[in-house]
Amino acid sequence: MTDPDNLNAILDCIAAGIHTESDIATLRQALIVSGDRNVVQLGKYNLNINQGRDIQVGDRHYYGSDAEAIQAIIRQLLEEYIGSKNPEIANQETSYVRETVYSTLFPVVAMPRYIYGVPCKYNDLQAKEAAQEIIPPVDKTEIYPFLLRGGMLFCFQNLNYQDGPFRELVGNQKVECYEVYEWCEDPEQKKWFVTLLNYSLNKLTGRKGLQLDKIHRRYYFQPQETGKPLEVNYRPLNQSKTSRNVVWQPITKKTKEPKSYWYHLAVALKFHQVSDEHWCLSVRPEMRVTKDGLTPIASKKIGSRVTHKKSRLFNYDLLGDVNFWRDFLSNGQPRIILPFGAKDQKIIVSTTMMQAEIEWPGIPEEYAKPFKNVEYPEDLFSWAALARLANEDTEQTDSWEEWESVLDEEQEFEDE
Repeated sequence: MTDPDNLNAILDCIAAGIHTESDIATLRQALIVSGDRNVVQLGKYNLNINQGRDIQVGDRHYYGSDAEAIQAIIRQLLEEYIGSKNPEIANQETSYVRETVYSTLFPVVAMPRYIYGVPCKYNDLQAKEAAQEIIPPVDKTEIYPFLLRGGMLFCFQNLNYQDGPFRELVGNQKVECYEVYEWCEDPEQKKWFVTLLNYSLNKLTGRKGLQLDKIHRRYYFQPQETGKPLEVNYRPLNQSKTSRNVVWQPITKKTKEPKSYWYHLAVALKFHQVSDEHWCLSVRPEMRVTKDGLTPIASKKIGSRVTHKKSRLFNYDLLGDVNFWRDFLSNGQPRIILPFGAKDQKIIVSTTMMQAEIEWPGIPEEYAKPFKNVEYPEDLFSWAALARLANEDTEQTDSWEEWESVLDEEQEFEDE
């Protein structure tokens, strides 16, 4: 940075009319132009060069003709900057590229409309005991998360349905129905709603064979056989099909010997409310490390291994990981559907990543790889799933008392 005392000396010479080309060159290097052309930065000082104003540089003040002389030189340099430098800036701007930036967020296109509640004999800490009385439904696609709070059982299923999975817990008791939007107006009940959403994720991931890491609030792959790696087929960014390791023991490149730990692909999933009526699902790829494919290693040893692994990943690698998880969780379909038995009782998450257009200098060409499988096309299976949802309860009214719901078997209930 230019010495402030030297700047004052140069400005004194300009005021006296005895400055040199070397002085002007020094000012040119020290001059920084911002958006406001009446205010420039000279070294570490801001100068207002409006006509008729005095100039202060540090603790020095310049008045009258001295200030005018300095203003004239600064304006000359400013015009020089605009004239000669501007083409260079314009060339830089024309070299900007317009690209699509993809997010780790996925839009939720449907949420349950109602929450149902009934008095329950079990307390908040007896979820596992209550789960023993749930009767698995006929429909194997439906999920049935529930929550115990203050002597009440809450869920997304219509508890009035006499053949529902919670019928042993309901009995002849009066069922309450609540609008979700009204629940979310109360801070405490909104937390309960989000908990029900997260329990829904527990059930989705459980059916996909993932395990829940309660400490780190993430889901991870477990080997099907101890000491055996696990591989999963999926649709990558730019191909129709491939496979990747989701549980494996890394190999030392030099010795070709296996290392003393295992990697497990993991993911953190979370619902976020982004406006009064809109939600999204975040998908954050993570990594779990174990000794033998089952036993976690000491926490102090995890950081270095994961950091070493992640430090070699670039944006495109992260995009690939997010793409893997959306494909795995949706079975390669345009949407993730979590049904609760009635037409307004479901969660639907689009598998098209939230995105935005930007203009920026771009990244090195070797890292600027294309992303072709942005959206998954509809097929017979996805159309059938949508048609099934649309036709649910077609012979019934929108009255919540008349809605049906049926449930399925699934993993053991997960505590918060």
